[in-house]
Amino acid sequence: MNISNGALITKHKGRLYVCDLENYRGTYILDEECGVAGRIEGLMWFAATLGTSLYYSDQRDKDYLYCLDTESLSENCLLKRPCGYITVFDDRLFFLDETESLIHELDLKTGKTSPVMRERVSSFILWEGAFYCASAKGLLRFGLYGGKGDLLTEHIPLCLAYSALGPVFADVSHNFALSVLKDGQRTPDKAGRVKTQSLAVEGRYIYAADLTDDCSVVRLHTEGGGAIRFCGERAEKLHIIEDHLYFLNQNDKNAWYKMPLSGGRSIRLLPALPL
Repeated sequence: MNISNGALITKHKGRLYVCDLENYRGTYILDEECGVAGRIEGLMWFAATLGTSLYYSDQRDKDYLYCLDTESLSENCLLKRPCGYITVFDDRLFFLDETESLIHELDLKTGKTSPVMRERVSSFILWEGAFYCASAKGLLRFGLYGGKGDLLTEHIPLCLAYSALGPVFADVSHNFALSVLKDGQRTPDKAGRVKTQSLAVEGRYIYAADLTDDCSVVRLHTEGGGAIRFCGERAEKLHIIEDHLYFLNQNDKNAWYKMPLSGGRSIRLLPALPL
């Protein structure tokens, strides 16, 4: 799953939590057969799970930080400040304060927050105990406890993820070219001629909605360098959960679709949304 695409779909203990961006009716809870098992009022965005709780920024309430008890389905506002890129790592919860543009850590016991670093960033991911951050300077890397960061490249990233080759992103500096920054390089390699604003990584493969081909999904092999047109739908907000690719289908009113990573036909996740 790619947090840069919002984590609008999250799987927790066998259930899918799906933010409804087709009709804005809230967040649907689906069972293993994708039948509707429930719905909450909040529009879940940037979600992460820990224990029996699901933490998310509620687009319906100023992107404030909420906690959903996945057993009782009770919702509780934890923090009245706009939060993005909510991430759990080693039982610690991090988020981007969208007003300050600073990464904070939330103490789940006391409810107190503290900035991890003073560098202003627009997004971040956590990978193997390090923050990779998009900023006006370029791509920065910080340790888990902040400190002095390293400027990995001056190319400005969008939709950060991490692949077998290193950080992968859409290069804002070069018209959203899909790019990979290999270890030790300062200039990223372009991944073919693909341009994108939505991507996800799974194993040896990078999936991207290609702006040069009406946002159809292309799959690139990180080792062999080959690329195929994986899905012809007009897609965005790519997510990968287990063995499926999930995406918003712009040809079908931003309905969620899913497709096996092994290939095949994409299908509507919710054939008929209940009123």
